[in-house]
Amino acid sequence: MARYGLKPLFYKLLLPVWRVVDFCTPKKADHWAFATHHLHSERFIENQRAVFEQVKADPSLHKIIFYRGQPAEWHLEDAVNYRMVRHGSLAGFLLLARCKVVFLTHSIAMDYSLRWGRKGFAVLKLNTKHRIVVNLWHGVALKRLLYAANQSTLQHTDRVAYRTQERKHYAGLIASSDIDSYAMAAMFYPLNYQQVWLTGLPRNDFLTQAEALLPRYIQDSLKQIRHIKQGKKLIVYAPTYRQTSVSDTAQYYQFTQAEIDALKQLLREQNAVLGYRPHYFKNAEQYFNLDQFIDNEFIFDVSQAVVPEYSALARELDVLVTDYSSVYIEALYLSKPVICFGYDIEHYKTQQDGLLYDMELAFPGPVVMHFADVLTALQEKLHANPQDIQHEQATAKKLFFKYDDAQNSQRVVKRIFERLDGS
Repeated sequence: MARYGLKPLFYKLLLPVWRVVDFCTPKKADHWAFATHHLHSERFIENQRAVFEQVKADPSLHKIIFYRGQPAEWHLEDAVNYRMVRHGSLAGFLLLARCKVVFLTHSIAMDYSLRWGRKGFAVLKLNTKHRIVVNLWHGVALKRLLYAANQSTLQHTDRVAYRTQERKHYAGLIASSDIDSYAMAAMFYPLNYQQVWLTGLPRNDFLTQAEALLPRYIQDSLKQIRHIKQGKKLIVYAPTYRQTSVSDTAQYYQFTQAEIDALKQLLREQNAVLGYRPHYFKNAEQYFNLDQFIDNEFIFDVSQAVVPEYSALARELDVLVTDYSSVYIEALYLSKPVICFGYDIEHYKTQQDGLLYDMELAFPGPVVMHFADVLTALQEKLHANPQDIQHEQATAKKLFFKYDDAQNSQRVVKRIFERLDGS
């Protein structure tokens, strides 16, 4: 506590006062709360950003963006009647207390918690009875998360009791398809199925919108990626994190120099480059070591710090290599080839998060465990016939997409106005 002064004590004393203020403050239907990323507050991206883009020009709505730390440049061009406010400030508390509509990316406990340092936090509970709380969960789940996770993972990731309690009071939890809606209802227990909104994922709008209609920061990312490509094919490697805090034997893949040499030889022969995009959550001292081989000739950094919105990469990539991350869903939306490098798949199934689906059914591409097989699969997919890719992906698309358009955000906003009209 000494390092952070009296902030932890102050926040804990403040919480009961906040509950009274929040309960007594009338909620305003035209006040909508957005939150930046809970760990990387400089990022206002993905589903929350897509919904904001849908309503940013509406002068009748007061759009409040809550951030931590220092304000960032989010390029909110053409937005009207909005305000950026530091979460945890007096102005932040007063504005949040008025917001009738509150958007989440993960949970109230994570997105609106009061934080200090790397791990210190206090849960700021919200009066959900008089609000419309919509969880814009960040993707279609391939992993078994939250209530559906393996027991050891569940005990670790859902250890904050309020995360379970708050789910009962969501007005909506978005889903991408019928199958996805069943999975989301199971993972977010005790939420019930009637709370699931089958709208599609708002951030998928960024995949199929005309480039001129995209937010400026995504247009800038597209230009940056094209500069990296220099007319070459782009392979993106985007693995997820491992549950090292749950399993002592969970491991991040360590590429050898010989493997990197073989990869570069393939890139040279195929007139291609590789972009490395690790998961934002680095939870162990040892991590994927591919960043050590970034040379800006064959291997490039396309992490969130360089390309904030993954949709820009999805639009530009030629082949995606991932593992159990839902980033393959965007590639699937665009009929791009995907490869799963599941070097630890059996361990992941049994001792980490686990998987919701049989990979042969849900993953529309090769699932390989050895790096040499990744190179073989890359050679095949770089030259694949688009019709063959569409055939390979047909089942997965039926599983995960009810809609194939750029109107997902519009459907979410429509559901919110329907709830406001009925309240």
